[in-house]
Amino acid sequence: MSHLKFDFAVIGGDMRQVYLAEYLLECGCKVCKYALCADIPDSSCYAASSLSEAVSNAETVLAPIPINKSKEIPLSLLPDMLREGQSFFAGCIPRDFQEKVFSKGIFVSDLMKDEILTVKNSIATAEGAIAEAIQKSSRNLHGSRCLVLGYGTCGKTLVSYLTGMFCHVTVCARRPGIRAEAETLTGKAIAPEALKEHADSFDFIFNTIPAPILDRSLLKSLRKQALIIDIASAPGGVDFAAARDLGISAYLCPGLPGRYAPRSSAHAIAEAVFRILKEFNDMSS
Repeated sequence: MSHLKFDFAVIGGDMRQVYLAEYLLECGCKVCKYALCADIPDSSCYAASSLSEAVSNAETVLAPIPINKSKEIPLSLLPDMLREGQSFFAGCIPRDFQEKVFSKGIFVSDLMKDEILTVKNSIATAEGAIAEAIQKSSRNLHGSRCLVLGYGTCGKTLVSYLTGMFCHVTVCARRPGIRAEAETLTGKAIAPEALKEHADSFDFIFNTIPAPILDRSLLKSLRKQALIIDIASAPGGVDFAAARDLGISAYLCPGLPGRYAPRSSAHAIAEAVFRILKEFNDMSS
């Protein structure tokens, strides 16, 4: 694909994509952009006049995280614009899209499935969740009683931050082994079956589980002053209609890395792309 004009086409998305394009330019890459949410001062970044021009002239296409982030990037048209030998990166790529593109001889990578990037992404997510909680609450996090639902990558990072801020943290997790692991850091972990019994104990609730867990019945057991920050993938794990009816403050907070740490997140994305491309090229050679 060396005949193509650009190393990378950065298309659509939030401020992460803007900083990603800037960082790639700093690394000496030839970059074109399309439908970014802000301008890039560097005149060496070529502004494509159409999505087709951007995609068809780059060796590697970097689409948003998640891939459906921009209305200007229609998924139905993208596969026909891509050519054999190109590489395509995005986040939360639908399976049918991935299969169609892969069948054309295009290397496809879903960045949301990269373990290293997921860990780095969890830092920006945790910091963003805490920022949301501080902005939306009238009380300190310090000394407060916090519940973290789920103890995956994001849950673990969030718990580390909250304990470092001297919060009294309880983790809710399904598997006994995970609860035992959480207890070594927080001192307390409960099973989902015990949630209702302890529900009125918490000032802040952070949900990381992308499945219905805080239903109307459970929400009725919460204290009225409790604040819920849901950072799980949409539609989240909270019955938001019920929360409104009950007068409980609950917020779905998607895309926190792009809102609170877009530059750091962009650098992490670039590092992941460089690493994955190198691994792919090493396997192909």
